[in-house]
Amino acid sequence: MKQVLLLVLSIITSTACTPSKEQKLLILDMVHHNPGEEFTISKFNQPDTLDLYGFNGQVINEFQSVHCAITYDSLSSDIFPKGSEERAWVEKLANRIDHKINEIHAAGLKAYYFMDIIVLPKKVKELYHDEICDSDGWINLNRPKTQEIHRKMLQEVFARFPSLDGLVIRVGETYLHNVPYHCGNGPIRKKNGEWKHDNSKKSDGGENTHSLLINLLRDEVCEKLQKDIIYRTWDFGFFHTNPDYYLQATNQVLPHEHLYFAIKHVEGDYHRTIPFNSVLGIGKHKQIVEVQCQREYEGKGAYPNYIANGVIEGFEEYKKTSGIHSLKELSSSPLFAGVWTWSRGGGWVGPYIKNELWCDLNTYVLSNWAKDYTQTEEQIFNNFAVKTGIKKEDIGKFRRLALLSADAVVRGRASLIYPANVWWTRDEFIGGLNELQDDFKYLQEHDMANAALNEKKQSVAIWEEMLELSHSIQCNDKQIKNYIEVSTEYGYCLYSIYALGWEILWYGFTGDQQGAYDTEQMKKAINAYDAMWERYQNLYKYNPQCATLYRPYSFVNEGPDYHGEDGMAKWINHYRQKVL
Repeated sequence: MKQVLLLVLSIITSTACTPSKEQKLLILDMVHHNPGEEFTISKFNQPDTLDLYGFNGQVINEFQSVHCAITYDSLSSDIFPKGSEERAWVEKLANRIDHKINEIHAAGLKAYYFMDIIVLPKKVKELYHDEICDSDGWINLNRPKTQEIHRKMLQEVFARFPSLDGLVIRVGETYLHNVPYHCGNGPIRKKNGEWKHDNSKKSDGGENTHSLLINLLRDEVCEKLQKDIIYRTWDFGFFHTNPDYYLQATNQVLPHEHLYFAIKHVEGDYHRTIPFNSVLGIGKHKQIVEVQCQREYEGKGAYPNYIANGVIEGFEEYKKTSGIHSLKELSSSPLFAGVWTWSRGGGWVGPYIKNELWCDLNTYVLSNWAKDYTQTEEQIFNNFAVKTGIKKEDIGKFRRLALLSADAVVRGRASLIYPANVWWTRDEFIGGLNELQDDFKYLQEHDMANAALNEKKQSVAIWEEMLELSHSIQCNDKQIKNYIEVSTEYGYCLYSIYALGWEILWYGFTGDQQGAYDTEQMKKAINAYDAMWERYQNLYKYNPQCATLYRPYSFVNEGPDYHGEDGMAKWINHYRQKVL
């Protein structure tokens, strides 16, 4: 009943500022540089490339944003004193941003900078600590002084960068890797399992704080300056994925022609089997759909992974679901206002690629579809193939390989038959029994282990077909031809390692329970696993275009290595000692 009332309220309070069919969509791209690392080298950094692809805006996300390139002189001359090392750093960054904005505008695109909230100079926190911080040092957006500082910050940002077209605001994560003179935290947090705001009102789930911030941004940027705010919904289980929460936060904000909400196409992070986002298509505000083209949990372009078809048409796992589950279906909504691709980036560390082919394919198809979605996805795909130099007679083979990649990926690292933990392998890491034991318990309780292991083998069989196709596809560009073969071999090796690793760990898991192991079966699987690792490593050794390899460790969210000693290798070696 609560959700129904909110939906009714949304309809009643909606205004005519939602985009008409004639209104041009925002088509944005972003290279998401790895925080704390050298910036990603990519053709998608170049505005001219984006213009050719049909984009009309570029989002810059270097984790050194415009609010780190102002002096805060309007607040206090003591924050970045003239002649100081800190001020020189700020001014150098500002000059680089000037150059980038000019470069984007020269290509005919709008320029947007991605910024985290809250990020402030360390000196601001020191000078105004008692007025802006909780008792434990958390910068609190609900404090009047914190809001005043953010208003001054926004005013100074656009005074310093008057040609900037708008800001993309992220709330949910705050990265400080690239800003030595700044500090910060998210405006919404949990403490001891409860949302805390340190104000006189009863603590809510953060909806009121979101509304407060959005209204502040709307007032200072959209209303006073007629510049764009793209407010990015991002968290787990709340603003990004929960329709009730989204409506409670956004219904407290009047629509504005310059206000947008950016929402990922999935209800969570960029994984397969995650539902299409139910927040899309509701409320009263314009929405831009985020899509990651270099899938951070699915190879990062190291192997074929064509997701644009699934995003536009609906992935196979959505076929039995009701409601909106594709961009094509969403495009009829008056709230649909654009597409924002991440051509490159996301996640942490590697694998690192040397050829952008698969990221390029996803980006090209999505941008060109958004530019004119009367075109079919297949038409756009075929145009890409021609542009890339695929021989006319082999375009069908190239398309089949691409479509098969989506089938192979979902079966090899997720599942279509049970609610799998999709986090067991991510970035460049392959987890072990610690990540998989809950899956194994579920499969054991539901007598589904054989089916799950067979699903992994089905993935390998699909990769085998793709490998055969890769050798038969001819291309005028020898580098592309080589990368199609090398990257497909990469996927075949990696997903074979996944399947064999699962088999070994499953037999080890059940052997631990029974006190005895299927020694012959485990020996056979371990030998095949070792042979596949050797093949995988040789692929990298002898092929200059090969991406860096996955490593058999568990992911740990702490740099610079982002892993511990646990993971696939540890557990395979554990069972190796028991049976060899």
